[in-house]
Amino acid sequence: MSREQYADEQALLDAVNDEQFERPRSSKTDTLKARRQVEALLEERRLKRAIDDDWYCDFGDEEE
Repeated sequence: MSREQYADEQALLDAVNDEQFERPRSSKTDTLKARRQVEALLEERRLKRAIDDDWYCDFGDEEE
């Protein structure tokens, strides 16, 4: 596609003004579900790191 064809295509498309654009609002339920999912993932990551740190500490103590 040439630049001219692209420019012609873009000229045919309607522009959307920011004032007219409305972001779909998520429900409280969806927001809470997403927050809980993020919190669960963060907790899982924290626990994995704690286990790994503990394992490395135990492994390091055996070598001494």
